[in-house]
Amino acid sequence: MGQRAVSVIIPTNRGGPYLAEAAASVAAQTVAASEVILVDDGSAAPGFADIAEGLGITYLRQDASGLSVARNAGAARASGDWIAFLDDDDVWHPDRLARQFDALDAHPDAIACATGGWYMDAGGNRFGEGWAARAASADEMLRGVVPFPRITTLLIRRDAYLAVGGCDRATEPSEDNDLIMRLLQVGEFTTVDAPLVGYRRHGSNVTARTLRGRRAGHRNITRLRDLAARNGDDEAAAQLAENLRSFREQSARENLADFGGAVRRREWSYAWSVAWWGLRTVPGPTFRAMRERAAAWGGA
Repeated sequence: MGQRAVSVIIPTNRGGPYLAEAAASVAAQTVAASEVILVDDGSAAPGFADIAEGLGITYLRQDASGLSVARNAGAARASGDWIAFLDDDDVWHPDRLARQFDALDAHPDAIACATGGWYMDAGGNRFGEGWAARAASADEMLRGVVPFPRITTLLIRRDAYLAVGGCDRATEPSEDNDLIMRLLQVGEFTTVDAPLVGYRRHGSNVTARTLRGRRAGHRNITRLRDLAARNGDDEAAAQLAENLRSFREQSARENLADFGGAVRRREWSYAWSVAWWGLRTVPGPTFRAMRERAAAWGGA
């Protein structure tokens, strides 16, 4: 395994009961990170500098500016050739960095490496099936044939991250996929198809309302497709156009489920918002199939 320096960036504005566990999972890596940077995004709670010192990590504070700006601030401060983002309530498998470095040694031209992961509850207990990290080309991911990896599993070349401008605050809450699409236009990713990142689900990070995320995702893919077309990059424009069609089909299914849940909860304003946006963006073939299904139900 080649020698690589990686800076781990933990953006936070809350700290919380899991921060020490998150930092400990980095300290337990079989291949050590070169540094860990805690980016305090304008937290109201005092004492983060003392917490960082106690954990033996670098402390960086900024005015409250959001997740994208915090990630970018950490990347700008980082000294490693590679960067990895760790949410303040997640954990890493001890072999995460070692296995990703092995994968990068096998694919030296890759600008990023992704892994699979597992879900855990507030107490750290695993549940569900987690997610995979299927090997795929940049073309397959840009076209939407293979889902994008999760940003919290990525090991990214710092120079590539900076070259594409890092995370864009204007694209939140889909800033992670927006970043990934821009990275995929400049280089290939490799993967380790193993659960190496634990994602914690708890009351502070789970929301049943996902329309905002779908709208942001639709807007971001459309923007990047149009930008590629204006720049004369016909290949990227075609890839992103195909991705947008797939995204709209998936969104149609999610909108329908989201609408039904809102109606059951009698959240009429949200249900109307989902229905209005869904009807405006549903692909023609999907709309016809839904109308035929509704007609069949009506005739039953």
